Amino acid sequence: MKRLAFSIFTVGLLTLLLLPVGKSHAIQILYEATDLPDAGSGDLWAYSYTVSDYTFDMDYGFTIYFDYNEYGAIDPAPPSPNSDWDILTWDPDSGLPDDGAYDAMAWVDAPSLADAFVVSFVWLGTSTPGSQYFEVYDPGFSTVVSGETAPVPEPATLLLVGSGLLGLAGLRKRAKK
Repeated sequence: MKRLAFSIFTVGLLTLLLLPVGKSHAIQILYEATDLPDAGSGDLWAYSYTVSDYTFDMDYGFTIYFDYNEYGAIDPAPPSPNSDWDILTWDPDSGLPDDGAYDAMAWVDAPSLADAFVVSFVWLGTSTPGSQYFEVYDPGFSTVVSGETAPVPEPATLLLVGSGLLGLAGLRKRAKK
């Protein structure tokens, strides 16, 4: 009986931990960092962002910030994912100090989020580039939602979590017998 109660408690706890926690305007910005061949200007990297769980209206957008201590030389003309978006970047300035940014504003209602938002930069940090602060804004440039970008989950991690949950379900079934 104790094993059954422990299994139910564990499955419930894991379920709560894995449920997405968010605001009514949930948005998810996932990133994948790629180390690029360096071109003499420093440690060159690129972020590839995927945006989901949010429907943008025309003149709404999002800004991802690049900490002035860790980033430099942000690509001044990154490719637009498609014609629905206007992309603008600016470099961090350690003299002010001021963070740099990648900004994407929607040209149309419900712009396509099917393509990745890509930007290259020079990495000044010591390890590998990680998550960043972002804001979603309205036409008056007021912040609607803010959060942190997250790495794209690795398939192995999902496989481990899934197999763990299956194992717990098996223990529960076995305990019932």
